[in-house]
Amino acid sequence: MSGLSRHWVQRGGVRLSYQVRDGPDPALVLLAGYGRSGSSWLPWLERVGPLPYRVVLVDHRGTGGSARSLRPYTLSTVADDAAAVLGAAAGHAPALVVGESMGGMVAQLLALRHPGQVGGLVLSASSARADFSRAFLRSLPLTVAAAVSKDVRVWSMCDRLLVHENKSPSDAHELLAPLREIQRAEPYSRVNSLLQAAAMSFHRTAGRLGAVGVPVEVLVGAGDRVLAPRNSRVLSECLPDARLTVLADAGHAIPFERPMELLRAVKRLRAR
Repeated sequence: MSGLSRHWVQRGGVRLSYQVRDGPDPALVLLAGYGRSGSSWLPWLERVGPLPYRVVLVDHRGTGGSARSLRPYTLSTVADDAAAVLGAAAGHAPALVVGESMGGMVAQLLALRHPGQVGGLVLSASSARADFSRAFLRSLPLTVAAAVSKDVRVWSMCDRLLVHENKSPSDAHELLAPLREIQRAEPYSRVNSLLQAAAMSFHRTAGRLGAVGVPVEVLVGAGDRVLAPRNSRVLSECLPDARLTVLADAGHAIPFERPMELLRAVKRLRAR
């Protein structure tokens, strides 16, 4: 996508990569889901068109241009990484932070650990704990195998789970093909996928979310087969100023299935 420039920042000896498209404050910071880099947001940005924000795409450690981690870490570590990126890239106003799936877990921790940097959250298909479906957990070895092999045929076997069950295999492939093309072009670490999965398994925030003092938009697909909709309902109940939107005919991959609904959530957040 034109207009994006890549930058790096050091935190605790780890070189973190991020991309920025200049624009006015506040920054719109996009946090990716499991196994994905910040570039996984590029198809969404293409779909929704120009945005009146400084856009920041964060590469979690071990993804994209960020250095790999060789030792276990927690999602709090990933949130602190994001805070370091915000400090370098987000300007002076608190940022609007959009997190998808695991990125939403990181966004929760970012708001809890670095409240001064966050002006609001959009949590898409996320959770206050690692309540992943059995189907998703069973699919993880296949997902990792696809990412390592870069085999589109193997990825297509995983794609159906990410979208609403009313979509055909060809529909699922078409929706997620832009994401898979990005992932094919990027390095992938089997070790990092295991470290991320381990970090997610310890995610527990429900008892602390009452301390989040910013408005939150919570989005979930009614047909999410990765993190069931009940998880987003719990989020909306635990957060003091949250609004829940359940999207019919959508699954887990909201930025790909319902990109304009995600944009509307950002606009609602900005207006609050």
